[in-house]
Amino acid sequence: MQKSLICYLLAVVLVLSTSLLSAAPEYLYVAATNVRMRDTAATSGKIVTTLPIGTWCKVIAESDKSETLLGKTSRWYQVTTGDQQQGWIFGGLTLITSNDDRISGAIQIIDSQVNAEKKSVEDLMQTLDFAEKTKEMASHSLEKAQLETAFLRVLNRIYSALAMAGKGSDSKHPAVKNHQNLCYYHEPAGQYFVKSDAYWELAEKYSDIVEAAEEIAWQAAKQPLPGESEGDPDMMIYFYENSYGRYVESFPEGTHVAEALDMATGILDHAAESLSYYETAEEKSQLKAKLVWFEDLAKLTPESEARKKLLASCKKVLDRLGN
Repeated sequence: MQKSLICYLLAVVLVLSTSLLSAAPEYLYVAATNVRMRDTAATSGKIVTTLPIGTWCKVIAESDKSETLLGKTSRWYQVTTGDQQQGWIFGGLTLITSNDDRISGAIQIIDSQVNAEKKSVEDLMQTLDFAEKTKEMASHSLEKAQLETAFLRVLNRIYSALAMAGKGSDSKHPAVKNHQNLCYYHEPAGQYFVKSDAYWELAEKYSDIVEAAEEIAWQAAKQPLPGESEGDPDMMIYFYENSYGRYVESFPEGTHVAEALDMATGILDHAAESLSYYETAEEKSQLKAKLVWFEDLAKLTPESEARKKLLASCKKVLDRLGN
């Protein structure tokens, strides 16, 4: 009798466990652009509507079997959108998430779009709209900082996609026209870029969240600045001061300091081979002042091979300049 009861209880536990494991998720995001919602769980189903990336859905049910479409294997999900549209969408084009993970899920989707090799301007504009709406949902936090940074990264990616499509100077495109305060036209590159100041201001906004501020500052350092150095060592130094040098000054123990110092070493090595640019005593004096700045910059950072190389390059240029 006791053995039968134990067997019965084990069977009940097994059934309940299986039920819980196979339970349909509660929420999901549409994780691709222009996803078709159908009236049945099949590609033969009538299209109810087309959903943009980032559509937040409540799951009602899931199909009994999985299907392989577009190289992905998943079940279909019957969902309801925020504006009460109801139908079936293929799970391979979604991101299963929870209400608590709504922001982190959005970041995951946006990052995947930005990092994808080939994306059309139209697809990226959908992602930009998703990023813009979602960042307004979050309060001041690491996730909010990541969302705001992701928004700028999507915008920058759109400008590159426009350039690839031969429309780099299109000032009337919504990505340019609607965000004129965030971008500028780079004549030599023939395209728009997000202003580095947009990133620097964001880094300042989240200065109380060091993890966020440093990564945003590194993005700022990597942004192209207006103009072109054309091999002029003075211009290269100027660009460095206002990009990677600014990052090192702000985060002397940051994750990317070694890389930033290596870039400085490369610039000074170039200057050492280009001293013909400095003809007058005044020009040489100004270069010596820059060398002092580079030395002080290096000394802000912890002992490292990159620091040693930069200091050695400073000495090499100074020695070649003479007294």
